Amino acid sequence: MVREERQHPEALRPALAGPEGIAQQRWRSVALHTGVILLYTLCAILISWPMVRYFTTGIIGAEHGVDAFQGTWNLWWVATALSSGRLPFFTNILYYPTGVDLFWQTSQVAHGITALPITLLLGPLAGFNWTVLLSFVLSGYVTFLFAREVTGHTLGSLLGGMVFAFSPYHVQRMVDGPVEVTAIHWVPLYLFALYTLLERPTWWRSLLCGLLLVWVGLGGWYYGLFCVMTTGLAAAVWLFVPGPGQPWRWPDRQAWMRAIWGGTPAIWWLILIAPQLQGLMSEPDKLWDLREIHALRSADLLDFFLPNPLHPLWGEAIWAAREQRYPGAVIWNVALGWVGIAVGVLGAVTAWPLVRRWVALIGLTLLLAMGPTLRIAGYDTGLPLPFMLLQDIPGIRSGQRPSHIMVIASVLLAILVAYGFAWLSRRMTARAAGGLAAGLIALLLAFDAYAGPMLIQQREVHPFYHTLGPAPFDAEGNPRGAVMPLPLYIQVNRSENLTTQIVHRWPILGGYLARPPAYTFSRYAPGLREIEGYPLVANDIVNPGWPLLGQQSFAAYDVRYVALDLTVGREEYFARVRATAEALGFGPPIVADERLEVYSVPDTWPVGPLGYLGPGWQGLEEEGAYRWRWIGEQAEIRLFNPLEQAHLATITLRMISHETPRPLAFQLHGSDAGQLLIEAHQPTSHQIRLLVPPGHHTVTLEAPATPDPARSDEAISIRFFALDVRFQELVGVDLTPSP
Repeated sequence: MVREERQHPEALRPALAGPEGIAQQRWRSVALHTGVILLYTLCAILISWPMVRYFTTGIIGAEHGVDAFQGTWNLWWVATALSSGRLPFFTNILYYPTGVDLFWQTSQVAHGITALPITLLLGPLAGFNWTVLLSFVLSGYVTFLFAREVTGHTLGSLLGGMVFAFSPYHVQRMVDGPVEVTAIHWVPLYLFALYTLLERPTWWRSLLCGLLLVWVGLGGWYYGLFCVMTTGLAAAVWLFVPGPGQPWRWPDRQAWMRAIWGGTPAIWWLILIAPQLQGLMSEPDKLWDLREIHALRSADLLDFFLPNPLHPLWGEAIWAAREQRYPGAVIWNVALGWVGIAVGVLGAVTAWPLVRRWVALIGLTLLLAMGPTLRIAGYDTGLPLPFMLLQDIPGIRSGQRPSHIMVIASVLLAILVAYGFAWLSRRMTARAAGGLAAGLIALLLAFDAYAGPMLIQQREVHPFYHTLGPAPFDAEGNPRGAVMPLPLYIQVNRSENLTTQIVHRWPILGGYLARPPAYTFSRYAPGLREIEGYPLVANDIVNPGWPLLGQQSFAAYDVRYVALDLTVGREEYFARVRATAEALGFGPPIVADERLEVYSVPDTWPVGPLGYLGPGWQGLEEEGAYRWRWIGEQAEIRLFNPLEQAHLATITLRMISHETPRPLAFQLHGSDAGQLLIEAHQPTSHQIRLLVPPGHHTVTLEAPATPDPARSDEAISIRFFALDVRFQELVGVDLTPSP
C-alpha cells in the first residue's frame, strides 16, 4: 500500500519518547478525531436547519412527509419489537389479520437498532432525526478514516469526507424523506472493510465483510444490493488493474488470490440470508417486477455533473431544464458536487499511478447508475450498458432506483479528493493548507450542499387515539382486536394510518409499505368490504345473508372500531360509509367532530365461524324471482373459525352446469376434497362437509369453463343459485359422508 508521502511540518516533528510522549500523541489523536466529528456535526446541523429545533416534534420530508413518517414508523416498530423480545422482521399489527413479512421491505432494521435508545427515550420522531444527523456525521467520519488510511493525508481526507457526506445527492435524499436511502453511513464502512480485505486478506476480515454486507442490507436493500454488486466489481478491478507502483500485466497468482478473497463477502452474505432467499424463491411474485421503470429511474450522463439542483438561487432553473428533457421524471438528482468533482479530477490526474483502481471502480459504478442504455442530455442513444445484463436477476428487477448506485462512486470520489488536496497543499505551510481546507469546505457547504431552510413536517394525532387503552394481544403476542382506519390507503402513498398507530399501538387493517403485499382480506370479508366502500349486495346467493353475515364477520375477526379520517375530504365516500354502518346496525358514532368520526362495533354481535365468497365469482345476476352467480374455471369459498375448538362445516350448493354436464372439483388448501358431476338440464343441490379447525381455510372450486358468446366470450362453467354455510360443534355430530 502506497500513501501520500508529503506531510506538513507539524507532522514531521520527532515523536516524543517515553510515557509522556505517548500520552501526548494519544491526546492529539483524540483531539483530532473529536474535532473531525464536531465539524461534521455542526455542518449537519447547519444543512438540516431547523431540524434540531423540532427534534422531538417534527421531521424533514417532501410530499407531506409520506415516506418520512413511514420511516418513523419503521424505527418505532424496530424499537417496539426488540424491547418486547421479538424479531422485527414480521409484524402482526399491519394488514390485519394476516400480518406481513418485513424482511424485504424498507424496514430499516439496522438504523432502528442504532436509534433504539433515542427512540425509546425521546420518541420515534427523535429517532428519525437522530438517524438523519448520523447519516451526515458518521458517513463523513468513516469516509475520512477510509481516505486517510488510503492516502495518509488528514486534511485531504477531511475534505473527502465532506464531499461524500454533504453531496447534493445526499441532501436530496434528506429533503425527500425516505430514511433508508438518506442513511448512507454504512456504505463507506463496508467499502473500508472490503478495501482492507483486498489489501490484507484474512478469514476474519472476510467474515466481517460478510456481516457488514448483511448489516448494510438490513438498513436499506438498495444499498445492500449495490454493495454486493460492488464486491464483485472490486474483486475484478483488483485482479486486472494494477495497484500503486505495479506495471500493467496479466494477473499473476497473487492477484488471483486477492480477487478470490475479495469475492468471499458475497458468499458469506448468501449463506447468512439463505433462509430468506429460499423463501423468496418459493414466492417469485413476493417482490414486484419493476424493470419497466428502470430506464425512468436511471441517470443521464449529465446528471452527475449538474450544479446543486436544490440551491435556492439556481435550483429551480435546473429542475425546469431537467423537466424539459424528461417530463415527469422523479428521483433524478445524483449530482456529485462541483467541489468534489474539481478536486477529485485534480487528484486523478496528479496521482494517477496511485488511483487507477479507484478511477476504474468509480467508472464502473457510474455506468451501472445510468441503467440499461446510455442517455446524454435527454437523448437516448440506445447504446446498451452493463446494467442490461443484470436487470433480470431477482432482487435487481424489483429495484426502482438504478441511479442510486452512484453512492458507491461518491465514496470513492472522496479518495481522489484527498489526493487532489494533497497535491494542492504540497508546497504550503500547515496554516495555509488549513485555510485552503476551510475555504473549500465553506465553498462546498455554500455551493454544493445548501438547500435553504428545511421544511419541517408535523402531524397532530386526534385525542381519541390516546384513549384506546392497551393494545389487545394474547399471551403469545397474537392480536385480539383491531382498528379499521378509513380510508385504508391500500397501495396508496399515504402514511397517516401509521402515524396514528404509533400512538394507539393497536393492529390495523391495511397499512403503507414500499412493496405492498397481496392483501385481499378487506376485499372479500363481508361487512368489512362494504364499509371500506365496495358495492353493497344485500340480496346475494349466500346464506346467512346481509346484514347478519356482515355482523358475524366483524365479530369473528374482532374488528372493534371503524375510524373515519375526515381531514382528507371525500365527503361522498364517507356518506356511503355512514349509510353502510347504519345498515349494519352500528349505532351512533362514539366520536364525531370535524376531524374524526369513530364507530364502535357492538359487543352483542355473535362470535362464531363463518363462510363467504372469495375471488373468482362473477357479478350477481337476477331475473324475476331468481338470482345467481357464475364461476369460470375457479372460484373460492373462504371459511374462518375464530373459536378454539374445531367445527364441522356443511356447505349446501344449488347449481347447474353451463350447457353440458361437467365435473366440479373441491380442494381444501390445495388438497383434493372431492368431486361432483353437475347436471345441465335443471338445478340440483349438493352438500359437502369439511372439518374446520381454528383459523382461516380456503375451499377452491374448479370446473372446465367454456366461452359464452352471449357474454362477450367470457368463460363460464357452473351457475350457483344458493350457497348455504352452516357450522356445528363436533360433539355428537355424525361424521358419516353425505350420500
